[in-house]
Amino acid sequence: MMKPEDFEFISRLIKSKSGLVLSQDKTYLLESRLMPIARKRGLKDLTELIGLLRGGDRNLVEEVVDAMTTNESFFFRDTKPFDQFRHVVLPHMIKARASKKHLRIWCAAASSGQEPYSLAMILDEFKSQLVGWRIDIVGTDISREILTKARAGLYSQFEVQRGLPIGLLVKYFQKKEDQWQISADIRSKVQYKEFNLLEDFRPLGQFDVVYCRNVLIYFDQPTKSDVLARISALMPDDGFLFLGGAETVLGISDKFKPLARQRGIYQLNRPGAPDVDLAALEKAQAGAASAGAAAGAAAPGGLAFPKPKHMQTGAGAATGTTARPAAGTTGTTGTATTRPATTTRPASGTGSSGSTFSRPSGSTATGSTTRPGSTGTTGTTGTAGSTYRRPLGTGTGAGGTPQRPRAGSSNSTGSSGTTRPSPTFDRSRFGKPDDKK
Repeated sequence: MMKPEDFEFISRLIKSKSGLVLSQDKTYLLESRLMPIARKRGLKDLTELIGLLRGGDRNLVEEVVDAMTTNESFFFRDTKPFDQFRHVVLPHMIKARASKKHLRIWCAAASSGQEPYSLAMILDEFKSQLVGWRIDIVGTDISREILTKARAGLYSQFEVQRGLPIGLLVKYFQKKEDQWQISADIRSKVQYKEFNLLEDFRPLGQFDVVYCRNVLIYFDQPTKSDVLARISALMPDDGFLFLGGAETVLGISDKFKPLARQRGIYQLNRPGAPDVDLAALEKAQAGAASAGAAAGAAAPGGLAFPKPKHMQTGAGAATGTTARPAAGTTGTTGTATTRPATTTRPASGTGSSGSTFSRPSGSTATGSTTRPGSTGTTGTTGTAGSTYRRPLGTGTGAGGTPQRPRAGSSNSTGSSGTTRPSPTFDRSRFGKPDDKK
């Protein structure tokens, strides 16, 4: 168990080196991430490790900070920021930068490279409109190890399955034994640098577009405000900033303002910020909610970014995807299974006759079962579904809904149906097991 004074020391050290704030309830996180370092160095426990840190071992400090920073990323993460880049940012920049034909993009905390490579693939789709352009994509991260992975562009099967459309996998990746490597052409479009967001940004130069997603959530309020202020100083009046879905500038910085009707994308809060055309983006977003996008087809004018199955809408029913209907609707039959409304508890009473009952409303023609509909819906048998036995103590009301008897009802069977047995029963009915006689 880590001593309180050791936790205070190492949390201050990590904050000073990376900006990461660790509260007292994150002791378990420190222990789980630092014990492997202690074992690798042949140390007995974290006390010995912290002793070396107190002694100023610079290599160990770097290793500890690297272990504590999160390196979670995947291709086209959250989809929306890349749709916004494609339909708003790029059309604006192609027009506004037509004379100098130069565009600079910064991916702060680029991790293993999926974000900058996603942008590079989109830019490659626009290459006919970007002939003669110089485009710089700079990916930075505090972790030297993760940047080595990013430069190699090698990803596991699991990593390429997270958000990467199959068409882009085929087009831009080559199989390397049990991994996939992004093409040399796409890799050449991204430059990686080891960089700490607490350092001076000015040596990086000016950027038209900045992706700083899912980074600020780890900082305290003053650090967030400082980082945003220094980012704004790097950007022209018509620049764009992207933050994570759980991040905002509201109440933190007055340097940026949200783009109208869009989440996660911000403009400079300056007179020179342009009025951008959102028509193409909103058309694509509307298309993403339509049947074609739900089935994994491309939105109008956009790349195909299929949603995970649990996020697909009812329009996907034609292709067999699961859809959730509005509350109170009854499940329908067909190749797709819908989720009917929540079942409510029926009134107490004795059920009608019959110890078995058929598949409830909402069953599919292929025999797969859905949750019964609201109270009062009539159960029907699917064409390929088997019946199953009613739980003891339940019956069906006039509408075929399972009934629960009132508390304290007797253990007798009425003229029809079976009621719940009373809480007491006669143990004498049950004989002793053979080995107890």
